[in-house]
Amino acid sequence: MSDLEQDLRATAEDIAADSSRLAALEREKADLGPDDPRLTALSAEGERLARQILPKTVAERDITDELAGTANAGN
Repeated sequence: MSDLEQDLRATAEDIAADSSRLAALEREKADLGPDDPRLTALSAEGERLARQILPKTVAERDITDELAGTANAGN
């Protein structure tokens, strides 16, 4: 497996882990009442995770573009 393929796999796993945590936070928030003081902290963590996910997806796309270019260069 090439370094790019390893980078792609690691990035995808990282995105999946962040997404799973974000989904869990949203499920937890859905079970809380609107006046529950934990909502603020959970919402802040959700926002932090969402902000972390976007650049990772951009990096993932860049890696796949590079892999596609590498694959096309061999043809």
